[in-house]
Amino acid sequence: MCPIGVCRHILFLWLVWGSTGVRCANILGVFPIEARSHQLVFDAYMLGLHQMGHNVTVYTHFPDAGAPYNRVRVNNVSLLSENYLTIDNMYSPSIVDSYRHMFRIVLLADTYTDSAAMRQLYGQPEDSYDLIITETCNTDLYLALVAKFKVPFIAWTTSPLFVWSADRVAAPTHPAYIPVLMSPYGPDMHFLQRLHNVFLRSMAFVKYHTDSAVFSQSVASEKFQSSPPLTERVLETALLFVDTHYTVWGSRPLPPGVIEVGGLHIKPPKSLDKDIQQFIDESEHGVIYFCMGSLLRGETFAAEKRSMFLNAFQKLPQRVLWKWENDDLPDKTANIMIRKWMPQRDILAHPKVKLFISHGGLLGLTEAVHEGVPTLAMPIFGDQLTNVKAIMDTGAAEILDYNTLSEIEIFSKAKEMLTNPIYKQKATKLSEVFRDRPMSPMETAMYWTEYVIRHKGAPHLRSPAVGMPWYQYYMIDIISMLLICVFAILLSLHYFISTILSLLRPSKKLKIN
Repeated sequence: MCPIGVCRHILFLWLVWGSTGVRCANILGVFPIEARSHQLVFDAYMLGLHQMGHNVTVYTHFPDAGAPYNRVRVNNVSLLSENYLTIDNMYSPSIVDSYRHMFRIVLLADTYTDSAAMRQLYGQPEDSYDLIITETCNTDLYLALVAKFKVPFIAWTTSPLFVWSADRVAAPTHPAYIPVLMSPYGPDMHFLQRLHNVFLRSMAFVKYHTDSAVFSQSVASEKFQSSPPLTERVLETALLFVDTHYTVWGSRPLPPGVIEVGGLHIKPPKSLDKDIQQFIDESEHGVIYFCMGSLLRGETFAAEKRSMFLNAFQKLPQRVLWKWENDDLPDKTANIMIRKWMPQRDILAHPKVKLFISHGGLLGLTEAVHEGVPTLAMPIFGDQLTNVKAIMDTGAAEILDYNTLSEIEIFSKAKEMLTNPIYKQKATKLSEVFRDRPMSPMETAMYWTEYVIRHKGAPHLRSPAVGMPWYQYYMIDIISMLLICVFAILLSLHYFISTILSLLRPSKKLKIN
């Protein structure tokens, strides 16, 4: 960040601190999903609240001894087996498979709620907190805490909006032009795609109810016996932060209580380790950065597919930085450097990084967009396909199909993106519009969080459509009444005309033999 940017940020924090009247609120963050990429967003956000002077307490699956605020680990042992989180196992060619992965963790909720950390949280006094922050993704179980502490709550989604998340804040998800998350569609859909999108939208609601809501409610009823039904609690959402931005994911009709803060986790780049810096600086033709994210492990690639990438990279003049979680990469060539962990944000900021090969995770794609780096993505599961499709529509990305992956496809697409300047031009333009905002994502999140605290939950932000029965929202009752009226009028006209015609028709005289 340049000196002007630093001064602007400090001035913003001072103005907010001095003018809002919010002083040292006690804020509780409960983040139930065991995914480090999700937690990176929350860590940045909760640290921002701490720096604003608030007392922050976070319950998470990921310890951080260096955190300057109170951080409590939910579980001492991970409940997600590494054997489960392999690329082949997590690959989802259908939305149904993605839901299977998403809702698997919901079944662990009973174990989480019985942990010593959560039991300690339940035992705290009712007036311990002024605001609760939690995630809306695959379960609403932890909203039962809102009933105990009787405070407003802010929800977060670290992906584009799921239909059930949008529904609770009355954010329209019209299937004619808004594709269902995890679908392969963009906003321009032909008839059959729109028909399929309507089906997927209905299925999403059904899967959430059957695979998450029912089980979550049973656990909540047992652990939080005084809690109202979770279906009622979700309608009290004071604010919903979404980790996207319309410049990438398209313009959507959002109510005032839905705030886009895509890029909030991005910090100013730091200096790279000496060996990585040298590897990049000495690259004559630039560098490709290859990473499959924090949840998936690149070293779980099937040997055949791993060889495809190795053979393709060998034919390219660029060097390759590959996040590889094992000590050795079989058949590694001289132009490849492996590390079990890579400083991704800092690497993507280097001007010699020419291409980002990714699984399509939201954080990595956002960082590539921020830095204007073209992306070649290979979606595996979840929202990754939707994320990649959004950037493809801007011209700054291409896609690889993991199911039909070939060495030729990898090489040809990588070569095209590295040699055709249009990809870099599109990525640069996307970066410009993505960065061009009246306030930074962090400043936006800080302002609206304190707004909710200041206005005791800010109920005036809530759309009047929240909680409205579906038949009213879609005006089924009005349409039905109009149809009944039209039918009644037509029936009356038919009867009237039939009566008139019968009166006008000459009567037949009986013949007498």
